[in-house]
Parts: sequence; C-alpha cells; structure tokens
Amino acid sequence: MEVEGIRAEEIRTKIKQIISNVTNVPVEEIGDRASYRDDLDLDSLSLLEIGVDVDYEFRLGIPEEQLQDIETVQDAVDLVLQGLKQRGAAEKVA
Repeated sequence: MEVEGIRAEEIRTKIKQIISNVTNVPVEEIGDRASYRDDLDLDSLSLLEIGVDVDYEFRLGIPEEQLQDIETVQDAVDLVLQGLKQRGAAEKVA
C-alpha cells in the first residue's frame, strides 16, 4: 500500500527506528507485530514519546488520545497510513 508516495514498509521501518531511538532496542529485534507493553516492556512515558515522535516524523497532527491507543508497531503503521490519507484528502479539497 502506498500513500503520498510512501509505502507501508517505509513507514514501518521509520517507526521501528523511532522505537529503537527511544528504547535502545535494536531495530532487528522489533517485530512487525511487537506489542509495546508486552514484547518491548515500554512504560507510559516511552509510549507517549514514541507516539509524539511518529506524529512529528510524518507531520500528521494526531490527537494525543489517539496516540495513547497505539499498542503495536502495526497499530502505528495503520494510524500513519490513515493520517496520510486524511491529509491527502484534505489537501485535495483545499
């Protein structure tokens, strides 16, 4: 799947890099379906930092409530894809 010229795999790679930067967990140890709490053992502050960094990286303006709902790497990928689609639709209307 591709949105705004960005493929889901590129998004996944960037998200894993962000997680690695925040947690010091090597990228290759972060699975596509890794749970932030169960598999990566992240606390609330780390979760929020990852969410904010992902939001900033893709310039989405996602509300904090939605960022708190992200539980896995795939959730983050899906949220970014959704945000990019919405942004693209809004730009076409404007």
